[in-house]
Amino acid sequence: MASPLVSVIIPAYNSAAYIGQAIESVLAQTYAAIEVIVVDDGSTDATRDVLAPYHSQITCLRQANRGPAAARNTGLRVARGTYLQFLDSDDLLVPTSIAAKVAFLERHPQYGLVYSAWRQVDRNGRRVLGEVHPARQGHVLAALLRREFFFFPGAALLRRECLDAVGAFDETAYGTEDADLWIRLARAGYAFGYIDEPLFVYRFHETSITARVDPRQIVSWQTHLARFFGDPTLPPAIKAIEAEAYAVLHYETAMRYFRIGRVAEGQEHLRLAWRHCPTLERERIRDCIVGAALDPRTADPEAFLDRVFAYLPADVPSLRHLRRRVYGGYHIGMVFLHHQHGQRRHIRRHIVAALRAEPRIIGNRGFLRMVLRSLLP
Repeated sequence: MASPLVSVIIPAYNSAAYIGQAIESVLAQTYAAIEVIVVDDGSTDATRDVLAPYHSQITCLRQANRGPAAARNTGLRVARGTYLQFLDSDDLLVPTSIAAKVAFLERHPQYGLVYSAWRQVDRNGRRVLGEVHPARQGHVLAALLRREFFFFPGAALLRRECLDAVGAFDETAYGTEDADLWIRLARAGYAFGYIDEPLFVYRFHETSITARVDPRQIVSWQTHLARFFGDPTLPPAIKAIEAEAYAVLHYETAMRYFRIGRVAEGQEHLRLAWRHCPTLERERIRDCIVGAALDPRTADPEAFLDRVFAYLPADVPSLRHLRRRVYGGYHIGMVFLHHQHGQRRHIRRHIVAALRAEPRIIGNRGFLRMVLRSLLP
């Protein structure tokens, strides 16, 4: 029986520095039944020259610049695969990525897509910044709306029939088209599968849309939320989390502004978050702040945390009570991160700070194991 065809669609815009590596990572897959479709979205750099040697191995399309969503949709129109893999031009797949995900979906027909954990690297791809293991699966609509987890398009493999049922990427979106698609798939009742192995490599660099704060991206996500929650057929349990969804968006946006030192905008988004949902669980707010501190894009995490708590707006005073737990969560995260990288000499100061802020963490077996490994010869 022939293996199902997988269409790998790669949008490219001024991607000469990275597109070759992305293509090579697909051509190196252990899974053979693959077609590679690259859509050059009006590049003005040497992208076309980099693509030229691959023309016998891939399908190259070119269009006027219309954005990544439109480029993916262009690729979709010619894709023949039973399964779809979207890969941004600066990211990579590990060699077993597609084989593992196809095998998962073939074994589990109840899932509409499967995504994996991923590794994060610096712009050169040489330094590993960490791994992300969301470990969420099943029916995840509420979790997606609350932004309790996320994943990049390159981490996922989709059934073509599921995407056809909900529609392609929203070409009016700005940097939010993937999250919108996940929500539409979840709303349609499709379950999400998960593989707890880093089968995808996400590259951080200064030109990535995730590396900056662009109001257009915030407005785009608000537009998706307004359209979603404006649906009169929503189940009451989902409609009930509308305020929470908006609040989390504003908390995350506030942290992005604080990261780049734009305090006034950060304060305003904290106020908006508070107004939308003053009853949002404090643990959720804590996780949002800690997550921003541990993000590889945060150059000085402790200075970032100091800035957040030094400039909390007076009209959201209860956030001040989170200070000890936020710092504790940050130091616990750093213990796990340094342990992951084998950096024992950096762990010890974070252990002390973590125990001061969160003494109960000593009861966590994983934490205790790392403490012992870092202290013993």
